[in-house]
Amino acid sequence: MQHQTVLSSKSEAELDGANVHLRSHTGEELRMRELRTGDDWTAIGIRHDLPDDLGRVWRTECVLKRGAAEGGQDLVRLRTQCIATTPGARLDTPRKPYLIKALLKNGWGARDHPFNVTDQPLWIENNDTGLALAKSVVLGEAAKWLPTVYVSATGVSSWFISQQEIEKLAYDLGGVAHVVVEPDRAFSFHLRDKTDGRNAYGGTVGLSVPGQGIVRQYYLGWQIADGKELAAAIVAAAVTLRSQMPAFGWDWTELQEQALRVQREREKDSLTEAEWNQLHQEQVDNLQDKVRELEQQLDATPAVSIGTDEAEFSTANLVHRIGPEVYRGEISDRLRFAAKTTLSPADQIGLDPRSKAILQRVVDRLPASPALEELSQDLNRATKDPKRVASELTTLLARHGYSEKSDNKHVRLEAKKGVQGLDSITLPKTPSENRGLKNLRKQIERTLGITKLGD
Repeated sequence: MQHQTVLSSKSEAELDGANVHLRSHTGEELRMRELRTGDDWTAIGIRHDLPDDLGRVWRTECVLKRGAAEGGQDLVRLRTQCIATTPGARLDTPRKPYLIKALLKNGWGARDHPFNVTDQPLWIENNDTGLALAKSVVLGEAAKWLPTVYVSATGVSSWFISQQEIEKLAYDLGGVAHVVVEPDRAFSFHLRDKTDGRNAYGGTVGLSVPGQGIVRQYYLGWQIADGKELAAAIVAAAVTLRSQMPAFGWDWTELQEQALRVQREREKDSLTEAEWNQLHQEQVDNLQDKVRELEQQLDATPAVSIGTDEAEFSTANLVHRIGPEVYRGEISDRLRFAAKTTLSPADQIGLDPRSKAILQRVVDRLPASPALEELSQDLNRATKDPKRVASELTTLLARHGYSEKSDNKHVRLEAKKGVQGLDSITLPKTPSENRGLKNLRKQIERTLGITKLGD
């Protein structure tokens, strides 16, 4: 590091040991600890503290544990922190350690089930193998160690994020999350059937957690205006998610605890009283470090505040407050439609210039959600075959706010609990002609209230 002061020619001799602690005149510290069991080492780690002139310490911890991953793979766990040492110090989020980039660049990324841990995106091919992989990502069955970012397609080899931005996204998330990219929309339709509609589609980007599947989805709307912002939001979300997932490796305090325990057992008959006291003090210091870390995690948890956080206007909060969406992005589309409708008679109703300016920006900045076009296309496909129209529409509408109530001569669908403003839909089992299918589709679109939303 350019500004490090802890390493010098005088410190070389001190580095040759199982327990190293170096400190420079600037307060910079480097600790190294090796854990040996038998004739070989089991784990080795470092903790580096670099103070700055703004009352902060930038801490980097790295522990390598042998055989901790599947197949006997060694596991490296890194953690970075920005710690306040003076009241009021502004804390920043540390960047991903360069060491991770260096490890991946040298091909030391291991295997995470079907994935190589790398900083390159995986471009899925449109075949059975690719479909099986995508399904396992959507359902949370693909990876174990890292989350997966799933980039869905808007067309053939087209996405809301450019290819260059996707490659940068994978580079930024190297060692933090896998990035897989869908080939085209036709692939998305097949995947939807395989996953009961749980997949991200139409350009939406999904964040999949091992054992859970896709838990968050990101798309263009009022909070995210373009592909660049979309990629930045995904990086922030993936980093946060990975930090909250269970850690299978050791952190620095765990390594300290294990090393001190082994040392105590190995040397219990040969230590002097002074050495016992020193060993005990090291254990106390390590426990205090652990307590401080837990306190910092509690302090970093944001307090709940109503009406004071921009996140209150997030899609998740609106859905929570207003109710479930018929399709992803519905609330955004209806707000856009309401703004556009209000602007039309703005002069006649005496709307003030500020309100007109705000509503116009809502119309300009909020594109129609990709899920709206997807729903329209699904309705079109579901009303092609008279013999299958009832079953196809029942399955489709079950994903969009409806449940089946009766099945006699007709299929009656009613809105699910919590979905307000939707009339019931009656589906004939045998529509008379193609014209009847077209009219049925238009009737459903009017009932769903989506006819004018995409204008």
